[in-house]
Amino acid sequence: MIRFCTAALQLMLGTVLLFAAGAEACAGESAYVRLLPNDGNNVYPATGLFRAWPTNGPTELWRAPIGEGKSAVIAAGNRAFTATQTDGKQWALCLDSATGKTLWKTVLYDRENHHQVSGPVSSPVIDGDRVYFIPYKNNQGDMYDIRCPVFCLRVGDGGVVWSEAEKFVSTEGSTPLIVGDTLYISSSSRESILVAVDKKTGRLLWKTPEPEDAGSSKAVYGAGASLTYQVVGGIPQIIVSVYRNDNLGVNAQTGAILWHWKLPTAVSSGMVSTPVAVGSRVFFSGFQGESSQGVEVDMKVNGGKIEPVIRFQDTRLQCNAYHTVSVVDGAVYGFGLSTNHEALQCTDFETGALLWEDAGLDWTRRGNLTVADGLIFALTKKDELVLAEAGKTAYKELGRVNPGIKLGIPQQPTIFDGRLYLRGNDTVVCYQVGPHGGPSH
Repeated sequence: MIRFCTAALQLMLGTVLLFAAGAEACAGESAYVRLLPNDGNNVYPATGLFRAWPTNGPTELWRAPIGEGKSAVIAAGNRAFTATQTDGKQWALCLDSATGKTLWKTVLYDRENHHQVSGPVSSPVIDGDRVYFIPYKNNQGDMYDIRCPVFCLRVGDGGVVWSEAEKFVSTEGSTPLIVGDTLYISSSSRESILVAVDKKTGRLLWKTPEPEDAGSSKAVYGAGASLTYQVVGGIPQIIVSVYRNDNLGVNAQTGAILWHWKLPTAVSSGMVSTPVAVGSRVFFSGFQGESSQGVEVDMKVNGGKIEPVIRFQDTRLQCNAYHTVSVVDGAVYGFGLSTNHEALQCTDFETGALLWEDAGLDWTRRGNLTVADGLIFALTKKDELVLAEAGKTAYKELGRVNPGIKLGIPQQPTIFDGRLYLRGNDTVVCYQVGPHGGPSH
């Protein structure tokens, strides 16, 4: 479970954000749980996960047909949260993490979403006794004029603490992040591409415009990639991906734009793979249409200014459409293109060189996976879940299971407290992949 305990970590601008494993909040403190940690690195800090599965796969704890959507399942303690679409409406949903039983549902928007997929896409963010949701909404049916409202709900009963749809809005798909008492949201419009608000009250603190050409003549809005937080040279920044081909760094304290940088080839629908910050470096991935690339840049700081400088780039290695790369012990895990097939790949973070790949009909650059405890949990084109070693020497498969649900555009598996949650087109399946009830941190 990706979790931040306030007294232990002192979440302040300018500090390095840490995360710990476990299911329960620290005694008397709050838990911050997000699909990806604030640095974007797609690695869950679980320990003690099972290194092998029975021939029929890991133990299935429950499955729940909850309705349409691609919002990931995010869990804390005995509650799991996602968003769904049923009865012509979009809902915030709270499930019992042990049984899948619905504990509460709250209406977010009284109309359906049929933009790229059916149902809500953005994943919830838990912060102590509050959980944040974003349904999909646009302006009078114009898919390029995205105006998603933002909701802050009570974890206990789904009651609305605050909501906003006029002073600021969100884009679709991008997961907000929290640093201290500030909630950062990827937004929509040339006048407001990033907003910072008081997480407790929803009060708008500032907006950042997108004054440059983002590669679209129709509209300017945040891409599906989630926000990334990074501190370089003592400067805290939020990295925002903009439809269609702009990435920018924003000073997390002031909202001032620090830099603009574009992918070598534009991704036609905007980046979905979240930028991953490791030290002063950032890894970008993109694949759609003619764009296929994995790029690592170094954030060079000079005189209080930041300049992204390309370290290496490749058109076949780590070219992920939806997967956000996982960086562990100097190795990068993701998807790319081999000689004759697409492949699951492991590359060197320092040089970009290929360490190994498993090429074949199982894999696609549109795939998704996550890494935890030295293990890869990857989804195949046949809607199977595969367990493999996360090592630098070779691909070693340890098990696989077919959950029997349609994954469509695959949401990454999420792992909290020994449980793996797999979100399909309309069903959630929960597997036991490690011991439950680890020590609290």
